Amino acid sequence: MQRNLVYHLYQTILAMDNSGKRKYVMRHWKRLAWHSMRDFLQWAVLVITVVGSLIAFLPTNQAVWLKVAIPYFITAYFPIFCLIIILILVLAVLINWPRTRAVYKDKQTDIWVIIECCDILKQEGLKVIHTVDTFDTDLERIISPKSLHGAFLQLCKQKNIAVEELIDAALEDVNPLQTNMDLPGRQEQYALGTLCPIQIENDPFCCVAFTRLQPNGTIQISKEEYITCLKKMWYNLSDPRRRNDIVNVAVMGNKFVDLPSEFSTEQKIDLMIQTFFAVAREKNCCRVLRICVHPDNAPDIDFQKYPVIIEHLAKRPAI
Repeated sequence: MQRNLVYHLYQTILAMDNSGKRKYVMRHWKRLAWHSMRDFLQWAVLVITVVGSLIAFLPTNQAVWLKVAIPYFITAYFPIFCLIIILILVLAVLINWPRTRAVYKDKQTDIWVIIECCDILKQEGLKVIHTVDTFDTDLERIISPKSLHGAFLQLCKQKNIAVEELIDAALEDVNPLQTNMDLPGRQEQYALGTLCPIQIENDPFCCVAFTRLQPNGTIQISKEEYITCLKKMWYNLSDPRRRNDIVNVAVMGNKFVDLPSEFSTEQKIDLMIQTFFAVAREKNCCRVLRICVHPDNAPDIDFQKYPVIIEHLAKRPAI
């Protein structure tokens, strides 16, 4: 229990170092306040009960001394008493601080899986960016600036990176699935799961064709295509030319994508993990897989339970 408490306090400190995690915590401040106050009151009742029991069962002279000593300590050392109360409150808050990170190590494959609230663009290792199947770069008209694809394009713009040329070079030897002249922007459509590796200032990125662009500018993907895309993506990432020690993937399809409304964030994460291990049992994709969850997309995720869920998903048969 002591080891778990120390580990949780360590995770709490990590959570404070990331703006995305802080945002997630702020969304849960009411629950944090309620649980912290509940624990504080439970501890206070426990102390009062213990003291009351001692007074009731101790010999009369010792009980009288205890009755006098407690009020004397509170009045004579009031600042110290207040400090103790504050420290207990702080401890209650730290213990109940919402977890924003789940870590699992698979014994069979020696692969680490991390699920956490974080900004994927700021992580170490390969960053997988899900894009439309044309790998378009037209912000506003086609790509929403609020999407991960849009954030990636804005990062390239800030760094004065000619991302269009890098995409063309990366796709030079890849045959498109079809050319659709009715599409806005780039008109060559690639198979879902196709990778487009890009190096930006020695920082590895990899765009993946994830959604089908429609002539009216909307994007679509079915649940079956979602699974097929994931499996192909993992297989492509296991290619020695693209393999990376650390792979960062965002939860795909949370915004701006036409997916069934009942297809929750948890279901998307579960399918990502299940398809990943299905491929990892055959081919080595990476040593560390980090699934980055945006705070806006994870209001109800219980990170504490995920190590057990990942272990269960890792043992499931291939989809």
